[in-house]
Parts: sequence; C-alpha cells; structure tokens
Amino acid sequence: MNQKLKIIFIVGILNFVIFSSCFNVIGKAEIEHEIGFTEGTELIWEITVLDLESFREIFGSDPNFELGDQIRMIIREINELTFYWNIYIEFWDYKTDWGLSGETIEILIAKSPDAYDDYLFSLTPVEDYLEQAIAALPSEYSRSGLTIFKQGKSDSGMDYLWEKQFDSRGILVIETYYDESDEIIIKSEGKFQIIPFGITFIGFTIFAIIAIIVVSIKKKNLRIKI
Repeated sequence: MNQKLKIIFIVGILNFVIFSSCFNVIGKAEIEHEIGFTEGTELIWEITVLDLESFREIFGSDPNFELGDQIRMIIREINELTFYWNIYIEFWDYKTDWGLSGETIEILIAKSPDAYDDYLFSLTPVEDYLEQAIAALPSEYSRSGLTIFKQGKSDSGMDYLWEKQFDSRGILVIETYYDESDEIIIKSEGKFQIIPFGITFIGFTIFAIIAIIVVSIKKKNLRIKI
C-alpha cells in the first residue's frame, strides 16, 4: 500500500472512531425522554400464535380474538405535559369494521421512568428509559435490550411470563405470553416493523464505503503500472 492509500485509510478509520465517540458522548448526556413517533403513524398488530387450550387453562376464559385477527390504531394527537406525554389514538379492536370510525382513547406516558406502568409505548431513547424503569420496578420485571419482561400470575393462580419488545421508536413490535414451560400462549406481532438501522450500522456503512474507495484506487494504480 503506497503512502497516499495509507493516509486515506487512516483518515477513514479516524473519522469512524471520532464519529462513534461523539455520538456516545451525546447519548450519555441525554437526560430527557421523548416520544419517538409522529402524529398520523398507523399501527397494526396481528395474532400470529394462539394456544387456545393453554389460554383457557391459564386465564380461565376464552380470548376475544382468534389466530390471524388484527387490531389497528392511528396516532391522532401528541401533547407534551409537565410530567407526562399525552397521546390520543383512534383504535379499532379485534373484529371491528375498519371502514367505520374507531374509538378515541387517551394514553398517558410518564416522562420519569420511575413511574413506568406497563405502557403500550416506551419513551426514547428506549434502552435508557427501560433501564431506569427496571431499577425502580419490583423484582417481577427484567429487561434485555429493548425488551421488557414481567413474571405474572393469572386469576386462576397460574404463572406466566409477559414479554414486550419495542423498536427504536418506542413502539411495541412483538408481545408474547409464555406458560410455565416457556411455551407460547399468545403472540402478537406488528405489521409495521422497521429495520433497526442504528448508529453502529451507519458507522460500519461509512467504513465499508471508505474501504471500497481505497480498494478501487489501489486497483486503478495497479492498472496504470501495468
């Protein structure tokens, strides 16, 4: 590798390191938790797994949905209050007519993670919000990345595990209930999931582009010499 190529390569590495470091500093300085989606966002969840026998045994009744059923909501209004984020949604429950107006529902999300209350959404940055929430929640709760778990007990005295996985916007993408044997009772999945392109992905993309440029220049120089 000639001197020019070495300089280009080293500059590329330094840019990547500086870019990543600057973002980490900014991320650590983040103290406010905000809404990560906008008004007009449409969300649809579908029941993708349903063990009806297990559901009846654990919860003591039949569900109000079937395999393949969907619910829908549209974020109509978002307001920032002193201690909460206020969200108004238009909601269509299972087996309702989407051609008609949905039900208007108000959702409040506490800005402080200490007041977390099994929300449908998480504030952003999600991992930081959930990490702080877990520190204040009882031992039934745990967390892994953007996923929060809760060990519950049904009215019939049966144990189950409730898992909620959020995307980077703080939207619930997968909700799953497990029985005592870790078998799935119910699984609901969002039909709107996005590819979680985070800062690491962007950094490696930049690095890959620089590497491609370096290789191209090297090949060009080789052709010239030949």
